Amino acid sequence: MNASLQTAIALTLVVLTAIGFIYRWWKGHKKPGCGGGCGCSSKKKF
Repeated sequence: MNASLQTAIALTLVVLTAIGFIYRWWKGHKKPGCGGGCGCSSKKKF
């Protein structure tokens, strides 16, 4: 295995790991508010 192939594999793993962390953060990020389960109005009043 040559050095350029090892570099490409390592870079791919780093990118995939970063995408995984971003995806987990995005899915776990809560939107402000109650989420609509409490019976409050979901429409914004201007």
